[in-house]
Amino acid sequence: MVATTKEFQLHHSYKNVSKLEDEGTLLSPSEEHFNVQWYMAVSHKKEDMAVYLHCNILGKAEATWCIDAEFEFTLKNSCGKRSTKKTAVKFTNSENIGYGWKKFISWEMLAKDYIIDDIIIAEATVKVTNMTGILKKKLKSFEKSEEQFSDVILAVEDETFHVLKKFLASHSTYFNALLLGKFKEAEISEVALKDIDSTDFQNLLEVLYGESAIDEDTIEGILHLAHMYDMPFPTRKCEEFLIDFSEKPIKEKLKVAKKYQLEDLKMSCLMKTNTIDEIKAALAGDSTEMDVTVLAALLEKTLTFH
Repeated sequence: MVATTKEFQLHHSYKNVSKLEDEGTLLSPSEEHFNVQWYMAVSHKKEDMAVYLHCNILGKAEATWCIDAEFEFTLKNSCGKRSTKKTAVKFTNSENIGYGWKKFISWEMLAKDYIIDDIIIAEATVKVTNMTGILKKKLKSFEKSEEQFSDVILAVEDETFHVLKKFLASHSTYFNALLLGKFKEAEISEVALKDIDSTDFQNLLEVLYGESAIDEDTIEGILHLAHMYDMPFPTRKCEEFLIDFSEKPIKEKLKVAKKYQLEDLKMSCLMKTNTIDEIKAALAGDSTEMDVTVLAALLEKTLTFH
């Protein structure tokens, strides 16, 4: 499993820079990251060079979407000289513009220090800190095109999922009973699953099929369904993510550990909670909602500070 830090880099060598006229712009090729297309733009603005980061949403998005990011732009030459600036940016559906610096560097200094063989080298480091309203790209299809590899259709909300009964049953006592047992659903070609979210179910199936679908945004929905359908494999994968990669606060992890009986996560949280401030943070709020064994362990740790 890999960490899900939403960070990436863009690299591009812009050519024929000296020929760029005032108000002219050069674009880098766009790259897809997190279901969003990203690219850099450099422009000639009178005596200066402007630098901007742009993004375009791929696929479906909600009516209101937002991306918060930290954007670091570096201009460098082949001899190792560098100029770097950093800023925070916010992209929204209401403004389709780029963000950066209108005066990143003077055109005179650019020509003197960075244009070599009529080329400048640019690098952008982008760390996405928050994304809302942007639908996650599907990592695996369960649509009608997969019909030849399935023997049942599961209907969730307004979506259908073409899957194999035995594969699903091998991962879940619930689906083993529902699809291979004596219920009427075992005899019909399309089975409706009620009161669940279709996006959560898509993510759950992706985990079952080996895709890296678990991240800070999807984990709660996946865990909820894995617990509901008695699925050990995705539950274990979620627990591993929470232990090794998640940046959720310890208190929130402990709440999840109690809700879904995740003993390894509980022990991991206790081992990582050692300072008085960490213990206070874990104990904050209503203590009656906490696992009594966790509460006892944390209170015992506080005694070591007296």
